[in-house]
Amino acid sequence: MARRGVIRIGQGDIVAGLRKLGVQAGDTMMAHSSLSAFGHVHDGADTVIDACLQAVGPGGTVAMPTLCQKAAERRFELWDPQRSPSDVGRITEVMRRRPEALRSDHATHSVAAIGPLAERITGSHGVAHGRPGPWGPAAFGHGCPWDALYELGAWYVFFGVTFRVNTTRHYIQSRLTEDRLLQAGWRPGVQDGPGGDLARRLRGWLHEGVWPDYDGEAMEARLAQRGLVPYTDIGAARCRAVRTPTMVDAILCILRSEPDQWFGDSFLTWWRDAGSAPTACG
Repeated sequence: MARRGVIRIGQGDIVAGLRKLGVQAGDTMMAHSSLSAFGHVHDGADTVIDACLQAVGPGGTVAMPTLCQKAAERRFELWDPQRSPSDVGRITEVMRRRPEALRSDHATHSVAAIGPLAERITGSHGVAHGRPGPWGPAAFGHGCPWDALYELGAWYVFFGVTFRVNTTRHYIQSRLTEDRLLQAGWRPGVQDGPGGDLARRLRGWLHEGVWPDYDGEAMEARLAQRGLVPYTDIGAARCRAVRTPTMVDAILCILRSEPDQWFGDSFLTWWRDAGSAPTACG
């Protein structure tokens, strides 16, 4: 029984909130979530998942991050796509355990999805490639789930959490550094060619280096000021949503045009060494 004063919600409340955010039947959506942020949800995590599936049904697809962040440097050694638990919230762990869910094959940044586009979103993660990053070239490489979410125009929904936990931030970081390296003549896998030294200076798996870290919540505020992020309350949870390509394109443009406002000195040195002046963002 829920405690007195705790807000209680059910599946219909979550569906209604998703409608206010813009999610419709047939859509694809990715959700970050905090179950406790809602208050008391009848039947817990399963209700949230069922609400997401109802909101995009029929014909839509729901995805959630099922990241493995524990075990530090042993994550690749211990990884089992069928058994490794998600440690980014109860809802994601219940999602990945559903028999109809497909999970992508990556030890640190896997995604689970249910729906007709689940295979497209998750199926190529194990062979994704070509982009630099602290979790190896596959995490946010070409063919990763975030590529698919971008190409599909998926909604990116935040249930009771902010852009501080926005996994797409790492996709954006990888695309930003890849683009800069390509401008310098870099080619993936070519160590000694043009841009090779720049690539080696970036942070990699168990390898220290520079990386374009930026403040996710400050970036959320920037996009909200532009009217790109609708908000609504579902129970006690402040929720927000944005279309994935809208978010990615806007943030990339802001970062490229205003690097001094977002990056630390070490990455700014790398950025300037890599090439030409940034293009203004409209």
